[in-house]
Amino acid sequence: MPEEQIEVMVIEDHLAIRKGVELLLRQSGLRVAGVAGELEEARALLARRRHDVALIDIHLGEENSIGLVEELLARDSDAAIVLYTGYMGVTDGIGEAVRVGARGFVLKTSPPPRLIDALRSVAAGGTFIDPGLASVLARGADGSQMATLSPREREILHLLADGLTGQKIAEQLFLSPETVRTHVRNATAKLGAKTRVQAVALAVRERGSL
Repeated sequence: MPEEQIEVMVIEDHLAIRKGVELLLRQSGLRVAGVAGELEEARALLARRRHDVALIDIHLGEENSIGLVEELLARDSDAAIVLYTGYMGVTDGIGEAVRVGARGFVLKTSPPPRLIDALRSVAAGGTFIDPGLASVLARGADGSQMATLSPREREILHLLADGLTGQKIAEQLFLSPETVRTHVRNATAKLGAKTRVQAVALAVRERGSL
């Protein structure tokens, strides 16, 4: 998808942060498809307005947005959603977001280009794990089992960590998409990860420790 065509829905309750994100998106060549600051407003907006990727704050005031994320993914399992959070703890809903199938996670304190990279990667069908959140997202999987992965399994996980889609990885490695999916399934099982995102988070964490 050409970068200039990416339309982003911004769901953020803090006005100053929302305005800053809108400005960043426009400066980066992305379009703001719409904005919302409350859960019900966001639910209605996401249902009726076209967008390529939704940037959603995990906390909207006193409410948690994970239920909204689950609704969106129940309607479309490939929905492009990037979760935006200022927290790094295990009680803020991040783990639940991984379980329901979100593919993008970014810390609000991360450099602005990281957010843009996340939106582009997820809009294109890829996965994006902020290195600052990798340990939290990987919790529950067994990082010690990274050593049991085959070289190809490890390579594919790291390419997923770079934001590439399975199709792009297949083209780059001259493999069939089904072969790539098989490697991902096998790696995920070896790592005891509940989802592909959790397995990718382990790869991101490993990369950061090298």
